[in-house]
Amino acid sequence: MVVSLTGSRGLSMASVKWVSAIIGAVASVAFYLYGPTVTPLMHAAATTTCNQMTGGNFRSYRLDWVVSTQPHWNCWDRREPAKAPRNLGWWVRAH
Repeated sequence: MVVSLTGSRGLSMASVKWVSAIIGAVASVAFYLYGPTVTPLMHAAATTTCNQMTGGNFRSYRLDWVVSTQPHWNCWDRREPAKAPRNLGWWVRAH
């Protein structure tokens, strides 16, 4: 029998599993919403794709990450500001 000065028994294995599952779920949702913007390879692939779509000039595009129920990259051609942006999706592969 364990005697404790504070009166608590500590964390049970079930509590540790529950807290781990909650932390994992929160981390997964956070990566789904913001992962591509903070992951260097995913951001570089989106930048390269958007640059190629707008003529290969790094000054002629604008790339934005849109957080919604379906997060995605938006690519605008600065030479045609009235034109609607192109949706690149969540996962962009470099060409």
